Amino acid sequence: MGGEDIRDEVIKEENIIKETWGTMTLGKKLEYLWMYYKSWLFAAVIFIGLICVGVTMYKGIHTKVLLNVVVIGGDSQKAQLLGDSFARFAGIGEKDGEVRVRANIPDDKGGATSKTALTTLMGADAVDVLVCSESVFEEYADQDGFLDMKTLLEENGAGYAGTLSAYGLLLERGNILEQEAMTSYDIIYAAVPVNSQNPEMAAKFIEFLGSNAGCLEDSSETGN
Repeated sequence: MGGEDIRDEVIKEENIIKETWGTMTLGKKLEYLWMYYKSWLFAAVIFIGLICVGVTMYKGIHTKVLLNVVVIGGDSQKAQLLGDSFARFAGIGEKDGEVRVRANIPDDKGGATSKTALTTLMGADAVDVLVCSESVFEEYADQDGFLDMKTLLEENGAGYAGTLSAYGLLLERGNILEQEAMTSYDIIYAAVPVNSQNPEMAAKFIEFLGSNAGCLEDSSETGN
């Protein structure tokens, strides 16, 4: 069969499809599209995926991160609310930058899972404030892994509510994390790693934690 004959057959089949398209069932239509256009569908899916990846990368590059907070054994469902609440406390607008709160590292009493995750984040300079239990705090404090909290707060004019130690702050009872049952432990320490990239904002967050700034509110519900 020559090239012209093949072309004529294809045109004939396309004309038949056009004539019967309106009467075809949904299943038949999908079968037809899959049979003749699957390569185009795959290409479209890949193209859309590349666009999504590109947009995500662009946002990541052009979004200024003002603060990275890690809450060990925290409630991940309340992490965003905690970040939003601090932003309101500090007067941070959406155009100023982003406050990131991670609460997905489990409090497994110093187990391999939490230790590996936390060590990776701290090694990548991705932790400005660490909120943790007493055992985790003491482990890193013994390694001189935190800034001197008193000096940090004084230099940045930040207040605090709690008991200062050499490298961190034991939060007072009634702090916002306790009010919201944000952590799985009652004795809550806050500390700032020595490689914090945003120490001034970290000091502000420490002040916020003990400020009794009120409950965490969803800005979409409050209309803000």
